[in-house]
Amino acid sequence: MKSIIILLTDPDSINQNLIIKSLNYLKKSKIKKIYFIGDKFEFNKIYDLVNLKKKFIFENIEIKKKNYFEYLKKITQKAKNISIKEKIYFIINMPLNKKKFLKNKYLGYTEFFSKAIDNKKNENMLLYNKNFSVCPLTTHVEIKNVDKEISKKKLINAINNIIFFYKNIIKKKIKIVVLGLNPHASKDYSRPSKDKTCIKPVVIKFSKKIQILGPVSADTAFYKLQNKVFIGMYHDQVLIPFKMKNKFEGINITIGKKIIRLSPDHGTSPSLKNNIKKINNRSFIECIKFCEKINA
Repeated sequence: MKSIIILLTDPDSINQNLIIKSLNYLKKSKIKKIYFIGDKFEFNKIYDLVNLKKKFIFENIEIKKKNYFEYLKKITQKAKNISIKEKIYFIINMPLNKKKFLKNKYLGYTEFFSKAIDNKKNENMLLYNKNFSVCPLTTHVEIKNVDKEISKKKLINAINNIIFFYKNIIKKKIKIVVLGLNPHASKDYSRPSKDKTCIKPVVIKFSKKIQILGPVSADTAFYKLQNKVFIGMYHDQVLIPFKMKNKFEGINITIGKKIIRLSPDHGTSPSLKNNIKKINNRSFIECIKFCEKINA
């Protein structure tokens, strides 16, 4: 069993207690070695608990003068360097406060990670579950700006990333369902729209090679879910049904990179920081299980 890397990001969150609550599972997991990268003083409980175990390695990176953006760059770069040296293909980053860590320079950690790994804008966010997954074509973009952010190039890239991920990583056949941007996928409109000029031609092109359908009206698309990946045009179009159905059993994955980045599919929950009993660690455990299965 190969190794993984866990990035300790936001100290003002549930991250430390989330890992402590999951420590017994980590100890028993089939993963050979687990690297923790973060500030040993901010995450002192994790440092004290894992530093005595041969299975765990703690790489200390200090948060200097509360410059969280620089800290994030350093721990991500450290993870990249270790990944290349040790041939590790899985990095788990713990949830973080976007305003505090990204300083409005990136839409989210997905985009930040993509830049840090290879400086290419070819990534996609995939919310993954073994039953069905979703991929928003645009991530944290305001609704008023979604239309102009959608292009054939972006859609083709997303479809190719999904095909590669399921064929080479998951090794499972799936059907891709591409949702329309407008109500009823613009069937009621006579004028040109992104559904007709962008989505439909791309789907027709790929339909000669793979199982794909679209543009499909989002209000009826989620009736049958098994073994499907839904590509949505904007964030909430696909994340709402995904989270309603999968609750804490989904994980956030960045696809399109040589290194696979995972994250628990929830926020920082600072109000639960010191209440370990109320913390739900299911999504984090699902991240570990994914690494165990794929690494096997």
